[in-house]
Amino acid sequence: MKPHVQVPDLARRQVVWLALSELYLDTELEEADFLRLAGIFAASGFEWAEVRQINYDEVAPVLWQNLLSVAGEWAGWDETLLIASIRERYTGAHHRCLGSRVLWQRVVDYFTADWLAKIAACLP
Repeated sequence: MKPHVQVPDLARRQVVWLALSELYLDTELEEADFLRLAGIFAASGFEWAEVRQINYDEVAPVLWQNLLSVAGEWAGWDETLLIASIRERYTGAHHRCLGSRVLWQRVVDYFTADWLAKIAACLP
């Protein structure tokens, strides 16, 4: 059993986790979604670079495989289970794919970079 790692700023992070999780649903986001998500991220108090890093290291490792599924989840995540899964996997370290942080970030960017760019364009 791995040792429990305390998640910093947990309440603020949970809001960001739930918002980022929308990028991993098998649905199309629209302009209203980008504006709403930008508002959530701005209100979180995290810098945009921090939000992106939270996506790489905390949300994507739990949800990215949904985007590979032919019949992926589209209706939404069970928030309690999602938060529990992210907390359980939280290490405080950068996530890696085949030992490479850069490779992992490229995988995540392949799926989410377009959405994140549209959200960033809506940030205040």
